[in-house]
Parts: sequence; C-alpha cells; structure tokens
Amino acid sequence: MIPAGIIAAGVFHRVDLFLALSLIVVIYDSLQALGILLLAHHGWRRQLSSSAAAVAEQRPRAVPTIDVIIPAWNEATSLPATLESVLSQVPQPQQVIICDDGSRDDTLASLAEAYGLEHGGRLRRSRSHPSLRLLAKEHGGKGDSINQGVAVSEAAVVLIIDADTELLPGALAALEHSFAREPDLDAVSGTLLPRCPPTPQGRLFAGFQRYEYARNHLWRLAWSQLDASLIISGACSAFRRQTLLDIGGFDPSSWVEDYEIIYRLQRHRRDHGDRCRVRVEPALAVRTEAPDRIGVFLRQRRRWAGGFLDTLIHYRSMVGNCRYGVLGMLYLSHNTYTVASFLYPLAWFLASLALLGEPPARLRALGLLALISGLVGVLLTGLSLQLYRRAFGRGDVSVPGALIELSLRPFFYIPLNLLSHIWGYASSLSRRQSW
Repeated sequence: MIPAGIIAAGVFHRVDLFLALSLIVVIYDSLQALGILLLAHHGWRRQLSSSAAAVAEQRPRAVPTIDVIIPAWNEATSLPATLESVLSQVPQPQQVIICDDGSRDDTLASLAEAYGLEHGGRLRRSRSHPSLRLLAKEHGGKGDSINQGVAVSEAAVVLIIDADTELLPGALAALEHSFAREPDLDAVSGTLLPRCPPTPQGRLFAGFQRYEYARNHLWRLAWSQLDASLIISGACSAFRRQTLLDIGGFDPSSWVEDYEIIYRLQRHRRDHGDRCRVRVEPALAVRTEAPDRIGVFLRQRRRWAGGFLDTLIHYRSMVGNCRYGVLGMLYLSHNTYTVASFLYPLAWFLASLALLGEPPARLRALGLLALISGLVGVLLTGLSLQLYRRAFGRGDVSVPGALIELSLRPFFYIPLNLLSHIWGYASSLSRRQSW
C-alpha cells in the first residue's frame, strides 16, 4: 500500500502551492461566511421593518386561503401527531389533504377509525373534522402525491409538510402574514427544528443537525434578500398554488423534488423577465424527525448529494450565466465549487502528512494558517449563532454548544458526509437512484 503522505506529495507536487491554495480556500470561505452573515442580518432587519410598517398602516390586507397538504407513505405511527398539530392551529386551514401514497401499513385504517372517514372513493371526507380529506392513490412518490393534492386543492396557498413533521403554535398565522404582506410572493420556507429519540446516539445526531440546520436557515435567509434562493425546507414549505400550476408542479422523478422545483421556478421567472420571490419565515416553525442512526443518516445524505449533483447538471446552462444575475454568477458558481468541497478536508489531511517531512518553516506556516482559519471560523460562528437566536427566536443553540460541535465535527460528522457524498455521486452518475 502506498503511504498517504506520498500520495499527497504526488497530488500537490510542491508544498508552497498547497499552502497558497489553502490560503485561497480559507479566504474564500471566510468572505462567503461574512457575506452570508451580513445579508442574513439585512434580511432580518427588513422583515422587522416590514412588520412594523404593516402595523402602522392599520388597514386590512387580503388574507389568502391556505390548504395543508401532507404526503404520506407508511406513516401510521407519526401521522396522528402531525395531524393534531395542524388541526390545533389558529387560524384553521381551509382544507387538510392527506395524500396517501399507497401505504402498506395500517395508515388508512387508523385514519378511518380516528377521524370517521367516509368509506370508498378516491377522496374521502372526515365526519368529525369537515376540513380533513384523505386522497388515496397508488404509490408514485412524494412529488406525485403533492401534485395530486395540489390538483384537489382550491386554496390560494398550499402548505406542504411531511407526515413526521409537527407545526408549532402560530405557524399558520405567520404564513398568512407572509403572503398578505407580500402579495406577489412565490414560496415561503419554514424553520426546521430536528428531533431525534432521547438515546445517546440520538442526542449526538440531534446536536450536530441542530447547528447544521441553524446555519442552513441563515444561508436561505441571506440569499432570499437577492431573490436568489435555490432551496427551501422540504419538510415544510408553502407555495402560491398558481405558481405550482404555472411551472407544472413537482418532478416525481427527482430525488430532491423540493430542491429541483426552486431551480425550475427561478428559471421560469427569469426567462419571463420576472423576479422570483422566495422568503424564509422564521415563525413558520416545525419539529421534524431527523436521522438518529448512521445507516439512516448515510441514506438520507446520499439522496441529498446525488440529487444535488443531478439538479446542478440538469440546470448547468444557468451556471455562470449573466442572464440570471446574482443567481447564475454567484450562487450557482458557488454550487459548482461545492461539488467537490467534501473532499477538501481529506486533501488537507493527506497534504498535512506530506508536510511532516518538510522544513520547520513550512510547518509553522501551515500551523499559522490553521490557527487563523480556526479563529476566523470561531468568530463568524459566534456572530452567526447570535443572529440566528435573535432572527429565528430559538434558544436551543448556543455559542459554547457551537464550538463543541465545531471541535467534534472533523472526527464524526465530516467523515460521514464524505462517505454519503461519494455514495450519492456514484449513485447519480450510475443512475442507481433508489431510496
């Protein structure tokens, strides 16, 4: 077996080149994090100003009708709590449409018993809850289930939530406010709070994902200020129903239907000379089941990585295209850079082994670079977490907790992401896309 240090030396040829490239990556990542922080702060202040202006106007705004669509497949265990969280909202949705995707467990039987559903027929109504509907269909995937639910809906806005996702109090009221405040809004992304079983392994995964989700929400809030959003929370997102109809609904063949549809929406709007308005609503908050075991985590992230690569390849004509403004020139160019970003920690490790035989001066240079990178990372992490706590009103994250997560991530979370990305990319390129 060839030693890792020899491999790294062969890859980088010259240590000086490696140090220069590392410095470029550190600067790029720091500037990107700083830009996200500033844009997210601007977005939060903008939302506060908009809400204050709406109160000062003291005139009623048109409140859209809202239907909740819940795609479900073998969700007999988790669906009751999800439904309870929806039916207890104030105000109530116009309809709650459960789209059963050919479940093989007792989902249908338990729903019929608990909510007095009518017998027979494709669309069944509840006798105890007049707004509740069950749409029974053959297994066709989540995207197909959502599309059929949208076809049944007659509301102006559809809120799509996973069957293992519970709305927190005030979520629908916040969604109403978002669409009333901005009548030409296309979509709204919710705030996901990951939940895992209270086992040692579950707590470990919950801790990592809690901080990961917090960073992701700030990322989305930041890009939404430039009308350049490319991703929403798949477990909780709302669309203007006509927008979905205009672009043909979700793609049932996509691994990441919630991701692909925003690419398609952005392209549709910009090809017609319009802005694509996708916002983040912090108060549209949900608790959702998150992976709590290594196997489940790897399968989920494999799908995310493979779907990300698939979507980027499909919409490659938008990358670096000035026709799409900031979205094409910055966001999509950055996405292309991140295709291989999961390999950077591995490259750093291998090259560091190669440096062990180098003169002390170069080792000191590497150490100084690592120290600067770490200090900048800690500073930006602290500022970002403080902003997240204020903008999203969440106290379940803290700066000390974030520092612990950052310290442990290279030994646990990064290796798992490395494996899942390799698996996902291989599956995507070989067209082996199974769940």
